[in-house]
Amino acid sequence: MQRPSTTKALVIIELFIALLGLATGLGLISDPSGKALGLDVLKDKIPFQNLTLLGLWFVGPYGVLPAALSYGFFRGKLWAWRPASYLALIELVWVVVQVPMVGRSILQAFIGLIAVATVYLLYRPSVTEYLGKKDP
Repeated sequence: MQRPSTTKALVIIELFIALLGLATGLGLISDPSGKALGLDVLKDKIPFQNLTLLGLWFVGPYGVLPAALSYGFFRGKLWAWRPASYLALIELVWVVVQVPMVGRSILQAFIGLIAVATVYLLYRPSVTEYLGKKDP
């Protein structure tokens, strides 16, 4: 079966999230104060003053995981479906939690829209059929 355009869109979305997550995570690891990324405002609103742990969070679930999911979707692997749905829900929760901490931004709205688009695409019949998912 040829890869549907909806699956190609998922590959692109996951790669974008991976690049954004890796860039943000590595930025926080290299500058744990968060000043370089404008995230130093978080230090008063979280229980730790060093943002290295947050950087590791971005590298793992928002960097490495979406890269692996992108590969899975590209290769038509069913195992990518469930973690992608969980990651999209985590992204939505993250945006909702982040707004009171740092205020609204275009990037947060964009990430929220990407998460919603991911959930929508995951449930498209062309994606579930391509991945061999029996129960959508």
